[in-house]
Amino acid sequence: MKRPSIDFKGLKERLRATVIEAADERNQWLFSIVIIVLANLVGLFLYFRVDLTANNAYSLSRVSEKTVSSLEEPLTIKVFFSNDLPAPYNAVSRYLADLLEEYSQRGNRNFRYEFVDVEKNKDAAADFGVHPVQIREIKNDRVSARNAYMGIAVVHGDLIETIPSITEPEGVEYRITTLMRKMNGKIDSLLKLDRPVMVTLYASSNLPIPGMQNLAEKVRAVVQKTNARNYGKLEYRHVDPLADRAALDLADTYGLPRLKWPAFAGMDGRPVVPGDGMLGIVLEHDGRFETVQILARTVLGQYAVGGLEDLESRINGALDNLISINPRVGYITGHGERDMHNQRDGAATFRELVADMYELKTIDLSKEDIPADVRTIVINGPRSRYADEELFKIDQFLMKGRSALFFVDSFAEIQSEGQNMFMREPVVLPVMTGIEKLLEHYGITVNRDIVLDEKCYQANLSGMGEQSLYFAPMIGSEGLSEKYVITKYLKKIVFLKSSSLSLAAEGRSGTRPEALVSSSDRSWLMKERISFMPWSMAPPNASQMGKHVLAAVFAGDFASYFAEREAPAPKGGAATGPVATDTIVRRTVKPARIIVVGTSEITTPSVIDKEGKTPNAVLVHNMIDFLSGNDDIPEMRSKGLELNPLRDSSDGTKLALKVFNIVLLPLLVVGAGLVVWKRRSTRRKRIMAEFATEVPGE
Repeated sequence: MKRPSIDFKGLKERLRATVIEAADERNQWLFSIVIIVLANLVGLFLYFRVDLTANNAYSLSRVSEKTVSSLEEPLTIKVFFSNDLPAPYNAVSRYLADLLEEYSQRGNRNFRYEFVDVEKNKDAAADFGVHPVQIREIKNDRVSARNAYMGIAVVHGDLIETIPSITEPEGVEYRITTLMRKMNGKIDSLLKLDRPVMVTLYASSNLPIPGMQNLAEKVRAVVQKTNARNYGKLEYRHVDPLADRAALDLADTYGLPRLKWPAFAGMDGRPVVPGDGMLGIVLEHDGRFETVQILARTVLGQYAVGGLEDLESRINGALDNLISINPRVGYITGHGERDMHNQRDGAATFRELVADMYELKTIDLSKEDIPADVRTIVINGPRSRYADEELFKIDQFLMKGRSALFFVDSFAEIQSEGQNMFMREPVVLPVMTGIEKLLEHYGITVNRDIVLDEKCYQANLSGMGEQSLYFAPMIGSEGLSEKYVITKYLKKIVFLKSSSLSLAAEGRSGTRPEALVSSSDRSWLMKERISFMPWSMAPPNASQMGKHVLAAVFAGDFASYFAEREAPAPKGGAATGPVATDTIVRRTVKPARIIVVGTSEITTPSVIDKEGKTPNAVLVHNMIDFLSGNDDIPEMRSKGLELNPLRDSSDGTKLALKVFNIVLLPLLVVGAGLVVWKRRSTRRKRIMAEFATEVPGE
């Protein structure tokens, strides 16, 4: 078939005639409209923009682009933000709008977002689990508090997840992308379930506490709502331990509170007979369970049913943990490591911090091997010695190209007991675990000292005023490695009671460790009598000061600690029979990663938070991400508008800037005004002189 020919010459003539005609004054308006339409079309298809922010705050990370471009089902983000937000919260709204537009540009056809008029749709916001948050507002020179909507809901398939409050731009992309990835994984996990997840309310009907009325029906309604958003994979039942006494024995199994009460008179004056009972919700599937506590205490200290207002969110969280959406990270126990359930000075906050991406699985090396699906292990502040067999398991785990994070304390503080125990100084004892010799072989030695630093945290102590806590060095950007993503985007962190690390030169193990975090050049070492009393410390002479490594990292190939040793005999004895095998992997089969930190204090609630907002929380999470191979995540987590604090300058620089702003800048303005005034005056005189000479001659 002959293709039609195009008369380019004729087309050119007609286009020229059209342009001439459009340029005619009578058709000028039509020509302008055509230009505007064409400009918009070009802008639509040739869209581009340049992000000049230091950390590409307005551009998506690669992991976000990959996530949003690979959606296989429709995903909608509904934004519930109040319109009249005051500063600085209005900047969050603008940043979120820009970021979502970037998602839309990078995403496929399954991604969309919409800003909901929350003032007209408050019921819809509540239905999606977005409620007003309290913000601070400065109006008419007065500071006041008001409620405002600042949340989003993500709808993906049948699932609905919310970020109830976004009050600052830091980490917004990280929160959205991780939520999208989590929902993707959750859909896959739910669809693979071969039987429903059983949700059981254990509630004794005789419990004499407020909130028990119609409790079973209230929980049933919440579970039904949750079930509708989880592909119908939940099944509800209510067990009354008053009728089924055997159920009371399950309280200890599930860790639910078991209550007892004597005879007493109730609030209405009616007598209450003595009894016992239990209260709580358990989710079970495939031999595993998660609990949701609904027993709370009132401000008067009395027990009552509580936590029903966010019960759907908590059941969803328990379901996520139960079906193991996130990859598992091994948490070694059995040697006095920081307790994952201790909220005061343990690692409970650390567990909650990383729970958005990882599931921490406890591993007792004296009883079990490290599971094959664990890629990274954490050893957090052990206090007692590891057996050679346990060190062997750690070493061989690394030889397989896996990763490990060591928080090693050289000393342990022991609080005195007895009378006036809080008035006496804690006893500080050295800690020997055997981990030290393993790390020394890999090239990192944890020294028996504590790093003190003049650039440290300042605390106001009762009766003593402001004190320098030299054992809490404040680490600026000059002490953070820019090579690794773990610390590349951080500006300032704090360390606590950390020992110094010595790094081996080009190594016997074949890999050279590198400093990750270092103190300032105004730091020194406390070696002999270790005491953390602030008044017992004083800076030495400048000649005794210098930088010290507080955390180190190395990645690559290296030799096994047991390469030239006999492998410890496994429990149960060596294998019998004529067939034998070399049980030691003597060198890494692929590059492994190790991070060593000279203190476990940075995993406690004193310096990290479960929401991941503090710089130390970002540091710890970045370490887990790096070791787990998620190298793109730290960059994404660092993005925001305010994560660039001013560089700490010297006192002379501060004084010079102050003088410039207060004195020189006003003088420059006054001088510029005088120059302008002088020039105008001169010009006026010149004009007057010219006209004055012409008038007499007329």
